[in-house]
Amino acid sequence: MRIKWIIAVAVLQVLVLAYMAGEREWVLRTGRTIYIRSAPVDPRDAMRGDYLRVTYDMSNVPRELCRGRLASTNEAFAAVRPDTRVYATLRTTEDGIAELVNLSSERPSEGLFMRGRTEQSWGEHLEVRYGVEALFLQQGRARELEQVPDREAVRVPLEMKVAVSPGGLAVLNGYRRCAVGVGLQLEMKEEPGGEGQRQRRAVAATLRLFNASSNDVAIVDLPAGHSLGLVPVTEGGDTRWRWVHESKPEPAPEASQLVLLKPGESHSIKVDFQDPWWSVVKEEKEKPHEPVKLAALKQDWSARFRLEYRPPDRTTCAGLPKAELIWHGRLATRAFNPWGRVD
Repeated sequence: MRIKWIIAVAVLQVLVLAYMAGEREWVLRTGRTIYIRSAPVDPRDAMRGDYLRVTYDMSNVPRELCRGRLASTNEAFAAVRPDTRVYATLRTTEDGIAELVNLSSERPSEGLFMRGRTEQSWGEHLEVRYGVEALFLQQGRARELEQVPDREAVRVPLEMKVAVSPGGLAVLNGYRRCAVGVGLQLEMKEEPGGEGQRQRRAVAATLRLFNASSNDVAIVDLPAGHSLGLVPVTEGGDTRWRWVHESKPEPAPEASQLVLLKPGESHSIKVDFQDPWWSVVKEEKEKPHEPVKLAALKQDWSARFRLEYRPPDRTTCAGLPKAELIWHGRLATRAFNPWGRVD
């Protein structure tokens, strides 16, 4: 009798695995294809062979993007049990990349969404896995992908190809390189510090855009670096930094402000952190702050930012010459702080 039970359990396990494999194969064949921008993390596991482990911005979800029970003010994220089922509502951007709109424990009634499971949480952020964090590759291929093209300190991110079922099941199905790469170089200046010490501070930055595709690409370079935005990096804690011009309207570019890049060419955009345009404000509960220029910011462990290339949309650029060549994707640099640390 015991042997029969063992056989029955083994058969059941095989049937479950077969069902899961069949379901994923069906999603690959019939699901909606999207691309999610990511970066490689760990290219090899000795026990599993070559694979690419990736992370996504939507893997680390701030409370302000949570809805339903996840956003309840009387429930701390620490109270959310690991492995809780959640649903990420998505939208696609101008360049076809999917990005997170919100996260909920309630399944959306319509639209594009992916289902996932919660992991750990800290502060005001919740970590989520979606089952598309590892892509198995041929022997040696993962190592090649780990070595992201780095030309003049420019990194070209990966865009992971994902098939999504109507029920939110996501299956990783390949990758491609982003058409444009981005690099960051800070300009540092030494100044007197406390107790006779000297400290270094970033007074300017240069963002470099690189055409990583095999076709001509046009980018928009507005005066004074206004094609760029400043994105605060919020990880943990109860404080929030905000760029004072976050809600600025997109200006219409002129033909002279278009830069055509041949494959392999790059273009630099410099910004001056001493310009009031790059002022930020720290928002804390019951403690309002005045805006301060980035170059004058006092040391604060939570003050981390990214510069982000933000071109006008297609409608705004429709009347420009060679408008069809303009790359309309958003692309952010590595995180940095005003004292020279770049992640």
